[in-house]
Amino acid sequence: AVSDDAKFSVLTCTSGADLYTIFGHSAIRFQDSISGKWIDWVYNYGTFLFSDDFYFRFAKGKLDYMLSKSTFPDFQYEYIVTGRGVYEQELNLTREEKQRLFELLEINYLPENQVYRYDFFYDNCATRIREMIKKATGNRVDFTYVSPKKYTFRDAIQNYLQYKQWSDLGIDLVLGLPCDKVMEKGDAMFLPDSLMKELSFATLPSGAFIGHEEELLPPEYFPEKEGWLVPFNILFLFLAVQLMLGWWRKNRGLTIADRILFFVSGLVGCVIIFLWFFTDHTATAWNLNLIWANPLNIFFAFINGKKLRSNSGLLWIKIYGVLVVLMLAGWLLLPQELNPAVLPLSLGLVYIAAKSVYIAKKSASPEISV
Repeated sequence: AVSDDAKFSVLTCTSGADLYTIFGHSAIRFQDSISGKWIDWVYNYGTFLFSDDFYFRFAKGKLDYMLSKSTFPDFQYEYIVTGRGVYEQELNLTREEKQRLFELLEINYLPENQVYRYDFFYDNCATRIREMIKKATGNRVDFTYVSPKKYTFRDAIQNYLQYKQWSDLGIDLVLGLPCDKVMEKGDAMFLPDSLMKELSFATLPSGAFIGHEEELLPPEYFPEKEGWLVPFNILFLFLAVQLMLGWWRKNRGLTIADRILFFVSGLVGCVIIFLWFFTDHTATAWNLNLIWANPLNIFFAFINGKKLRSNSGLLWIKIYGVLVVLMLAGWLLLPQELNPAVLPLSLGLVYIAAKSVYIAKKSASPEISV
């Protein structure tokens, strides 16, 4: 049994340099003297086992995380080495609630209960802590924080990606409409920083839920700007090269830049289809990036100009071009927020469609080739 002096606290860790650490981390710390022995444990729901098929399982949405338990010095050491900060918030719990929370964590730590199916937005290291607190207190905690404005899930993660714009582009390409849902009260607690903020505003019938708060380890790692080599700039430079090659080759059909763009956009479309229909991910469905990232583009990247300007090819390129133009025209009205770097990609694809239609109309001879 826990003693009267037992203490539970929530640890919030700052962002790290690696992508999987960029959103921070949460854990529960337990301190007490049991049977005359001082213990200082950290219950960590953010542990995963790295295996040979890790990336494949992650892509399939079948990544399992587990609850681990370590001593606080061992837990802290990792953050000292990586220069990440650690902030502590002590929970104002009754002895009965402390005992219940301890039992819940120990039951979760049993081998048959340790593993859970990870979900970035709804079941992770932060949401698990929130649910444990609710169970231990019998929902006695009132999370009172109300955001001054409405945010979507995509907005919530955007702040963490402003210094990793290539990662931001990749994430925006694979996350669909579910990420543009406006978060309801409490939804933001999937992020460790938001959990910490919500806890600081949380109340009990008797007063504040959080007691002592302390910065245990100041952060030493701070992200740096990536300079001008960011997706938007690089892809606009590619668009300029594509247009110059098109002007240089006049009316001779697809250039190497056109084919590269067709291939890359088609490849992105295949990834989107795979994540939408063939994985367990909930956030990758209904992805409007498929408007411009059509998987068929891979096929058209390798055919010759005559086939592209055949009746069937020309019909497809006309429909495709109109859809991309409509997407660009309604950019600000789309229910899904697209990454700004999609603009130069889409403009390049519209250029290919317009050029193909123009050449087909101007051509009096079928001898025109790529």
